[in-house]
Amino acid sequence: MNPPKMENKDFFTKKSEDYSRYRPSYPAAAISWLWEKCIGKCVADIGAGTGIFTKCLKQCFEDIYAVEPNGDMRKQFNLFLPDIPCTGGYAENTGLPNASIDLITVAQAFHWFDEDKFKLEAMRILRPNGRVAIIWNTSVKNDFSVARDKVCQKYCPRFSKGYAGKRTVEEGDVFLRSIYFKDVEFVEFDNPFAMDYDSFIGNIRSRSYAILPNEKHYDDFIKECGRVFNKYAVDGLVVENQKTTIYLGRF
Repeated sequence: MNPPKMENKDFFTKKSEDYSRYRPSYPAAAISWLWEKCIGKCVADIGAGTGIFTKCLKQCFEDIYAVEPNGDMRKQFNLFLPDIPCTGGYAENTGLPNASIDLITVAQAFHWFDEDKFKLEAMRILRPNGRVAIIWNTSVKNDFSVARDKVCQKYCPRFSKGYAGKRTVEEGDVFLRSIYFKDVEFVEFDNPFAMDYDSFIGNIRSRSYAILPNEKHYDDFIKECGRVFNKYAVDGLVVENQKTTIYLGRF
């Protein structure tokens, strides 16, 4: 019998602590760039997860709201950022007031959204001239990332290339630049991410597709991930070469 199909919001249940501890942050220069581009300063972080990007927003923004549908992730958010309101809405139904937001940010989450419904919701809550920023940390392909992904593909049935199986990075770029937004700016920043063994394993465990400890072959999965780390580590660290990419657009 096949297991019941999980909803998108459930993929990170039981992974929120690893997500909060072991996912990379975002460059300060990226937040400064968004600040300079925005006319108003009220921002809503949609699909906020445990608040990694939301915390970065505090560097420049003061009026911040967050929306996160997963209860485990929201619990970590509230521990991490008790001063920022985080509601249990969805990207397609945020619960935020009409025409109340100057900037919507979506970090590492857009691939989970119903794009058409989110677009309608964004248009509802944005003020005139409001904008939407779609942000990703993306890995630069190299021998290390290929070896890691090969192990994940072997053991994790939900593993998919691209973003949640929707599009490759290249396809997503075309979609956001040419189809989704009517007016878009693109920028990217270097964001290398160094991990020791515990951080590397925790980062793997935090991924939506990663199997859980109670699932078949979990121990073998972690052992093979460890072998990848040992092969590519230098002085006890592996460095994932990442780019932080931002698509800032209007509808």
